[in-house]
Amino acid sequence: MSIWKLKRNRADTAKMAAVLNIREPVACVLANRGIGSYRQAVRFLKADLKDMYDPMLFKDAAKGIEIIKSAVETKTKIAVYGDYDVDGVMSTTILYKSLRLLGADAVFYLPHRQKEGYGMNAEAVRELSDMGIGVILTCDNGIASIDEISLAGKLGMKTVVLDHHEPQYTVDDNGVRTENIPPAEAVIDAKQSGCGYPFKFLCAAGMSYKFAGALFKSFGREFMCCDEFLSFAAVATVCDIVDMTDENRIIAKNGLKLLEKTKNPGMKALLELTGIAGREVNEYHAGFVIGPCINATGRLESAEKAVRLFTEDDCKTALELAGELVELNAERKGMTSAAVEKAMELIRGSDLADDRVLVVYDEQVHESIAGIVAGRIKEAFYRPSIMITNSGNLAKGSARSIESYNIFEELLKCSDLFVKFGGHPMAAGLSLKKENVALLRKRLNENCTLTDSDLTGVIRIERELAFKEIDMTLAQQLEGLAPFGKECPVPVFGSKKVLIKKLSLIGKKKDIIKFVLCQECCGTFFDGVSFSGYEKFCDMLEKHTGYIIDDLLKQSVAPVYMDIVYCIKINRFNGRESVQLEIRDFRF
Repeated sequence: MSIWKLKRNRADTAKMAAVLNIREPVACVLANRGIGSYRQAVRFLKADLKDMYDPMLFKDAAKGIEIIKSAVETKTKIAVYGDYDVDGVMSTTILYKSLRLLGADAVFYLPHRQKEGYGMNAEAVRELSDMGIGVILTCDNGIASIDEISLAGKLGMKTVVLDHHEPQYTVDDNGVRTENIPPAEAVIDAKQSGCGYPFKFLCAAGMSYKFAGALFKSFGREFMCCDEFLSFAAVATVCDIVDMTDENRIIAKNGLKLLEKTKNPGMKALLELTGIAGREVNEYHAGFVIGPCINATGRLESAEKAVRLFTEDDCKTALELAGELVELNAERKGMTSAAVEKAMELIRGSDLADDRVLVVYDEQVHESIAGIVAGRIKEAFYRPSIMITNSGNLAKGSARSIESYNIFEELLKCSDLFVKFGGHPMAAGLSLKKENVALLRKRLNENCTLTDSDLTGVIRIERELAFKEIDMTLAQQLEGLAPFGKECPVPVFGSKKVLIKKLSLIGKKKDIIKFVLCQECCGTFFDGVSFSGYEKFCDMLEKHTGYIIDDLLKQSVAPVYMDIVYCIKINRFNGRESVQLEIRDFRF
């Protein structure tokens, strides 16, 4: 059972609504996001590109730009060293294409997920040196690559780090924390101490978009492919699950709008083959359609294929490459379903079910999907989850966490067990010796201070609504608050004593519940739909009312009332629009 919590704020939402010419529930959502001034509200609602910060505010930005500019001018060979996920692919594409447009002698390098793992590695650094590379420009990695960047320096290469991950650090006996910053010629990362950049949560592609703009400006050139790069940064911003606030919101809102009109042959082909060409692209399409196709290349083959797709000028070749991405994603889906089902059985059938931090080892799981499996486990059990699998002589894993558990900090306490690790408070990747897996599980759970309440999912309700307050105008204004994501979730509202007037089952498996709902106090009716509540509804209906669902399907029983929490959506079908309530939870 989830806990329902009503958000509180001290704002005069009636006054906010009047001044901003919006409905009061929308003003309440803004206030709940910490928006308390007219200027903040206008900045949020407009999401104007003019409100972006100067990229030169990044620590070492001027150094980095100068090093890359000099390399371009002297024809020094530059390698863009990226990563194999969506953020890494989009960052690499933006920077590599920018360098080529500026006339640089540039190549790109993406590590192989299975053979090399995340981040820089010594063998790749030596390989780049043998290729005659003079400057390495990292993106979406580098902040933890102290030894590798030191090696690059010894081999005569300069390194510019462009990263958004947390710097690693050591803590002395007095509790004083010291950051371990790599010995690069320039380190651009807002999360390092001493960086005055106002926003700390850009993804790597967002940083790359801004870095590319500054680089073009340093040459006195127009920012070529600006719209294309912004749309790429928007996809990465959604897929990397960074805070959907401030600059990230500006990038995502403006960039997603540009996707439907993209002129990039690779993106056009991918949109066509996934069935979303010609439609308004939103954060769902970016996160659950486009992103998984890009990720599939890095998971099952090489992410270089995705960069090739987005840097391809020939439409026919782009269509072929896009087709390969779509096929790989279909294969990935099948592998994921099987791995998740097996992991769930393993947890429920063992003492793992008693752990507060789930550490699951299955050497049969393809390491490329470990992160997805960890995420599904976390969602099912609402506990921090780590999926670990076999990777040659080592074990490799991915971690996904809940909001009350900083998994990066907790893994850092166990750093002596790892060959390599890095990440964020909500997600991390790690490599370790196989004999250390059991010890990792033991130590994480011994250190764990999570309470029962921490391990109970919470639904945060913006405001209680009467049905008479809901209409198409409200739905449209709420839709205008998108894109939604981390720190800016889809608004959830609550209503009490809602009558089920009619009920039907839809979908292939007939496990999606469609309601006709009414509040007798105002006589207003709305369609409601519950995509994942079928089993819970059946259990609770019988427990609290004595009826079974067939009774309601036949409409042969007395009225049943529920309290519900829901999102207000616009259902678009056959050219018609109607308000629909997407039911997130209910109680009788």
